[in-house]
Amino acid sequence: MSINFKEKSFSGRKHAIWREPKVLPGGFAVAQTFAAGTLLKRGTLVSVDMSLMKAGIVKIGKVLEGGTTTAPRVSKDNYLMAGDTVMKVGGNTSGTVASVDRSHEEYDVVTLTSAMNGLAAGDFLQEADTTGNSPVAAYTPNAVLAADRTIMENDLPTVDVAWQALVIRPAAQPFPDSFLTGNIALTNNHNILFINQ
Repeated sequence: MSINFKEKSFSGRKHAIWREPKVLPGGFAVAQTFAAGTLLKRGTLVSVDMSLMKAGIVKIGKVLEGGTTTAPRVSKDNYLMAGDTVMKVGGNTSGTVASVDRSHEEYDVVTLTSAMNGLAAGDFLQEADTTGNSPVAAYTPNAVLAADRTIMENDLPTVDVAWQALVIRPAAQPFPDSFLTGNIALTNNHNILFINQ
């Protein structure tokens, strides 16, 4: 009698924060609206407004090879949704998200209402505020999420926010080097450090 071994793989992920972060007291209301079932992951960049006790989720994704200027392939954990205004980080072009296809394992397809000229692999798309003459980022990161938070139906979501953390950059959502000072610390909060492991 012989033993027949069968391999089986299981999906999973590495958490972005190493050890325990230092968490701000109180929960912060999420500034944007997300669909029920959306998982906001630990280590996600956020912009905290202490006076309003709100946290804006930084919706950002890296453009990957194989897409088009109308339907770019974007890294996972970008949190972009239909109706969002997006801009190319470091550029002055913006557009509107028509839909997001999350069915692919390695990337999301973000379909724009019109082509974003000059968009190429390696660029970053970020949620934008276009109330002025040119697009600017809707939220500038100054902290990270301290814990996972799944948005539920009829939810009034609040999140735990870390003011100090050691984040494993390859496990976190992709973002441009321009968000960092000295290639390690978050520009608007030097207590958030990013390392490669």
